[in-house]
Amino acid sequence: MEKKNNVKNTFQIHSRAKVEFYSTYLNRYLRILSLSKHIQRINIYDVFCGVGIYEDGGKGSPIAAFETIKNLFSDGKVNKNDTQITLIFNDGNQQKIENVRNYIDNANQNFCAVRYYNYDINQMFDAVQQEILKTASNTRNLIFIDPYGYKEIEKERLQNLMKNGRTEIILFLPISHMHQFTQTAIQDTDEIVQCKALRKFVNSFFPAEHRIQKEKLPVMEYIQYIAEALKFNDKFYTTSYYIERKVGSYFSLFFMSSHIFGFEKILEVKWALDEEAGRGFKIPPQQKGFFDEQFAEEDKSKSAKKLEEVLLQALSTPKTNRQIYEITLRNEFLPKHTAEIFRKWQSNDRRFKVYDIKTGAEARKKSFYVAWGSYREDKVKFVIEKQ
Repeated sequence: MEKKNNVKNTFQIHSRAKVEFYSTYLNRYLRILSLSKHIQRINIYDVFCGVGIYEDGGKGSPIAAFETIKNLFSDGKVNKNDTQITLIFNDGNQQKIENVRNYIDNANQNFCAVRYYNYDINQMFDAVQQEILKTASNTRNLIFIDPYGYKEIEKERLQNLMKNGRTEIILFLPISHMHQFTQTAIQDTDEIVQCKALRKFVNSFFPAEHRIQKEKLPVMEYIQYIAEALKFNDKFYTTSYYIERKVGSYFSLFFMSSHIFGFEKILEVKWALDEEAGRGFKIPPQQKGFFDEQFAEEDKSKSAKKLEEVLLQALSTPKTNRQIYEITLRNEFLPKHTAEIFRKWQSNDRRFKVYDIKTGAEARKKSFYVAWGSYREDKVKFVIEKQ
């Protein structure tokens, strides 16, 4: 029992990966929004904030969020007078909230406003939802949901949090446990408490004929189906980021946004943390293998080939820069990846043409405009001509 408690109170490697993902996104998210003349307020909700500082000195999500804000203002790149940032922390354990409060209040030099709650989770979600429904056009919300399981995660609740179009969600789920017991939960006739919550989750997102209900899938496929379900029929841009806890055991982060630019920023985080495939975190080997670099290059090559196939399929009919930008992101690649392939095609494939939409003539070489800055206007058209 003592060993179990020690594990819970120390900063495990998978928790470190989770917090790194969250912090990296927060850094990009806050820099961009703080510089926007249209955004004056940013609210960051951590509804299961946890202990804050672990026994071994590891810093959890609330401390990581605060220190990200502190560093942004301290380096002088963001003016704290331009944008009001508010951190909202909640945990059902009063002592955990006090630990977080003691650390942040002692270190906070008006970097941000902070509110603390000791609500049960239903009370907290109701409070967050009421606030978010009143969100003004000059305000953005980010909700970090790291529950102690999944029973509190309800489909309708997520929809309600997202419906105003000014909110993004990062959701952390214990995927390996869910994956392992889904079939047991679906087939359970004894109303086992542990099975009931999982069955409710699965039934709310997937119809009875869905594969996730009928068969034991590979865990990565299971993750992808949940990410797809969280798009809510393409109302939202959604992606996943797996985190390996131990060999064959995974957690996963899911990101939801109403805005394609926010989606691009989270994809940048994924590719920054996983340069080979932009998919997730694996536990580093204890000893570096002789072929590790070769395997990494092979993974990069596979990713490039996959995108090339996507683009070839897309260009079976001509596409504009705006269309290619969206196709690139929806397939979870970055504009720079597409630009690299297009540059290669311009050098090696005479069939590939880029035409200026206004003049009808061929555009200047490397003028692709596959970027957020060009998303509002169709500037060029991409064509693979038949020989």
